[in-house]
Amino acid sequence: MSVRPGRRSLPGAWRLLSGQRDDARSPVAAGARAAGREPWIALALLALAVALWAGNWVIGRMIRLDAPPGGITFLRWAIAACVLLAFNGSSVREHWPLLRRSWLILLLLAVAASVLQHLPVYIGLRTTTATTASLLNATTPVFILLLGWLVLGERLSAAVLAGVTVAMAGALWIVTRGHPGSLVHWALEAGDLWILLGTVSWAAYTVLLRWRPSGLPPLPFMCAIAVLGALVSLPVAAIEFAAGSRFIWSWPVAGSLLYIGLGATVLAYICWNRGVEVLGASRAGPFMYLMPVYTPLMGWLFLGEGVQAFHLVGIALIFAGILLTRAAARPGA
Repeated sequence: MSVRPGRRSLPGAWRLLSGQRDDARSPVAAGARAAGREPWIALALLALAVALWAGNWVIGRMIRLDAPPGGITFLRWAIAACVLLAFNGSSVREHWPLLRRSWLILLLLAVAASVLQHLPVYIGLRTTTATTASLLNATTPVFILLLGWLVLGERLSAAVLAGVTVAMAGALWIVTRGHPGSLVHWALEAGDLWILLGTVSWAAYTVLLRWRPSGLPPLPFMCAIAVLGALVSLPVAAIEFAAGSRFIWSWPVAGSLLYIGLGATVLAYICWNRGVEVLGASRAGPFMYLMPVYTPLMGWLFLGEGVQAFHLVGIALIFAGILLTRAAARPGA
């Protein structure tokens, strides 16, 4: 008797990643729901997604001199699109009417996830360290709150606003390298500002997932995002190429691009999208707190980067602000 690998050993994980639903009459499915396994698997998927993205920060820094930012962004999504379409073409055809009706929100998500997020990140990593970039990226939950207020009209209490202020002060401390007075002379690292732009775009992507087409499984959804992401980033790569930017090809560069396209895009986004779908954006956002844990460790191991005093002060303020906003957002607080 043949058994499909992986499905029997990890039914909950397979169900979450594929977007399949349990038969309500199945005793196994009922037992899994009773045990609350799906939320726990969703937590693991979110943690894995952040770990894969942490590797992207390190690799982006590692190949910064050998690969242009626009080219990395385009190849990232082109590789992901080819792989996803190769294995999910039939599912895309099956859901084509829904994909076609939902083109606008899919395009907005693709722009937020490609040109507005990854391009600034790869530009920023040319002049700032992976450690600093990841610490600035820890402000994502704060930007999710702010965008929820601006876009969705969600109420922000005085305590939440205080937490946002403290967290943003931490980001400012990191950006100014512990010297806020440099703002007077605008002596900021341009790379840090690019990283913050990418962070805002990632928060926008997470908030926009609220309007993800209902009934569209994760894999066809990711196919659409990858194809559109490659299309919208292609003109940027073409302009970059026309200006004289070129890849310096080597096996490490090729391997890095494969990791970025497959691990940090296909697998990581499927895990993140499914985790957000199960738990919601507000519960998924705090998982980005793991980024300042994963990335400095990887940066130390692979790039020889160190954590400095201004990093510690800044991340302490960011965490304090985020914890304050979380406590203020609890019912009855």
